[in-house]
Order: sequence, then C-alpha cells, then structure tokens
Amino acid sequence: MLDARASRPHILSGFCRGDPMSDSAAGPVSGARTPDPAGLRVTVLIGYGLMLLALSNGFTAIAGVILATIKRGEARGTVWYGHFRNIIVAFWVAAVLSAVVLAILLPGAATLAWSLFETNGNPPPELVGGLFAALPVIGLASLLFLVWYLYRMVGGLVRAIDSEPY
Repeated sequence: MLDARASRPHILSGFCRGDPMSDSAAGPVSGARTPDPAGLRVTVLIGYGLMLLALSNGFTAIAGVILATIKRGEARGTVWYGHFRNIIVAFWVAAVLSAVVLAILLPGAATLAWSLFETNGNPPPELVGGLFAALPVIGLASLLFLVWYLYRMVGGLVRAIDSEPY
C-alpha cells in the first residue's frame, strides 16, 4: 500500500539542503555547491528583520549577525554579499558604540551612587553637573547613531526586497 505522503513533496522540501527537489541541489557534478539566490535573499531579509527588531530588545542583533556571518561565505560573488557585510558592519559599530557609552556612563553613575551614600544624599555639585552636561551630548550622539543605523538597515532591506546589491 502506498503512503499518501510519499507521493507529494513536503511543503518545506525546497528549503532543505540536499533535497532532490530543491534548486540548490542541482549544480555542478564536481561537488561544489552553488549559492541558492532565493535562499540567500530570504536569509538577508531575515537578517535585516532581526537587526531592526534589535532596536526594541537588543538581543536579536546577535542572532542576525551570526546568521549573516555564517551565510556570507556562500554569498561571495552574488548581490547578497554586500547585504551580509552591511549587517555585520552595523552590528559591530553598534556594539563598539554601546561599549563606549557604557564605559562613560557606568563609572559616573557608580560614583554618583557612592557619593549619595557617603554624603547622606548631598553629592558634590560638580559631579552632578558633569553628569547632566554629558546627557545631551550622549543623547545627540545616540540620535545620530539611530539615524545612521536605520538608514543602513531600512535602506538595505528595501534593496534586498528589490533584489539589488547594497
């Protein structure tokens, strides 16, 4: 008796590696895999989605950069390579800038907290003034970074949707 599932392909059969029904399995006989443009496009779109979602939680950027790093080698020589590079560069710029901001703010906040404890709630005015003076500078820098980040991610997403290189 024939199994009904054996006669029709699985809904995800085109996305699996090595599947005989997949376009990515057809290629040179030498064993070298050719990049699957449709699969790379979907991967790029997922990467951009993860990077944009990171604006609300921060953690999906890690998944996005891991995905981009893994797939970047397969995309070499295709229009998708620049998109993977864009995702990776945006992640590392964001990570370095976040580390710099934390390196500036954490010691100041810790010093303020310690001085509040030591002086019974009366910290030195120069400490408070210095921290308040730094806030607009850090806020402006954060706004400029956000504009740059959105330009790279949304611009890359639009180009990826149109199958254009970045």
